[in-house]
Amino acid sequence: MSLLYEHHYEQVVTPLPPVDPDTRATMLVIIYDSVRKDFAISVSWHTDYIRREWGVVKDIEHSDNKFKLVRDDGIWWVPIEKLLQVDRI
Repeated sequence: MSLLYEHHYEQVVTPLPPVDPDTRATMLVIIYDSVRKDFAISVSWHTDYIRREWGVVKDIEHSDNKFKLVRDDGIWWVPIEKLLQVDRI
């Protein structure tokens, strides 16, 4: 059985490589599927550190290029250009 950690952070010590276009396209498909089919995803993104959260995508702001990740205990606006990894749960 795997555990889902809440509010997991990792310090970034080296510059992160850019995400290749095929991986980014796959991540965006998973995000859109989460909106349409209402299932949870795990998301990693870069701010000053690598942040990992999980939840359901409830809204996508195309003008601001971000999406809303919602869970019972929190809401996060995740910037799409800072995405590192998106997985289905």
